[in-house]
Amino acid sequence: MDHKIKTRFKHAVTYVLVLVVSGTVCVLVLNIITLSSASNKKGVGISWNPQYHCTDEATLNNVHWWYDWRQSPDQMHLQHHCPTTVRAGYVPMVNGMHFERGINISGNSQYLLGFNEPDHKKHANLTVAQAVVMWKELEKHATGKTLVGPAVTNLNWLQQFIQQCHQCRIDHVAVHIYKCNTHQIMARLKHLWDMFHKPIWLTEFACPQTTSVNEQLRLMRELLPLLESAPYVFRYAWFVSRRLHHNDGSWVDGSASLMKENSAELSALGHYYNNFM
Repeated sequence: MDHKIKTRFKHAVTYVLVLVVSGTVCVLVLNIITLSSASNKKGVGISWNPQYHCTDEATLNNVHWWYDWRQSPDQMHLQHHCPTTVRAGYVPMVNGMHFERGINISGNSQYLLGFNEPDHKKHANLTVAQAVVMWKELEKHATGKTLVGPAVTNLNWLQQFIQQCHQCRIDHVAVHIYKCNTHQIMARLKHLWDMFHKPIWLTEFACPQTTSVNEQLRLMRELLPLLESAPYVFRYAWFVSRRLHHNDGSWVDGSASLMKENSAELSALGHYYNNFM
């Protein structure tokens, strides 16, 4: 189907079936299929927290892909007594924390995300040398998958990693950017492209140090079209599905949450993100 036609029929598609039964023409109108023209780039981080609902992934029904910073959502779903089925579009991550527990990637995803903020003390917190050794092991489990490099906030760390990880396979690169300035974000992404010339995953972004939903919405409205149009941006994911911190000085406040607190419904911000593209 032509892309323009798909866009026009983004919502419900009506099918009319004409049946001939014993000489009688019967017309059945079926409103059973929904076509989505969601961008292949748009994704979301699904957060683990006490307010997680089993329907969170499905509620974000116009988001192409999702991840939860883990190798599998099975533990989260088991903890919350969710059905065993996993929504399509899941991308596993070998986080880098607790690496000694082993690699056991679930699902048939075409992609595999590497370590989460190895340059950050509160996250994977790896030296470049440690990460190089671990990456060699990770590669053994990535056969047939597009392997996305460590998601960093510090591009200098990533540059050292790529320089020191001799003959390593890093198909795409990943970055986290927390800024409220759209032009600064796009400039950083372009700089990352100029450094490595590899497709970019922006796996975390939001406006930090604000309690204003309007500020988050402004960032979305300005930035999302630019991410879509940038040929070097392969995928992006908003941070985050649920955020429980409110007015407590957290780097990212609950104003960035895509879901309503204590509810299975999308927030106003979530509606905008879900409906975009």
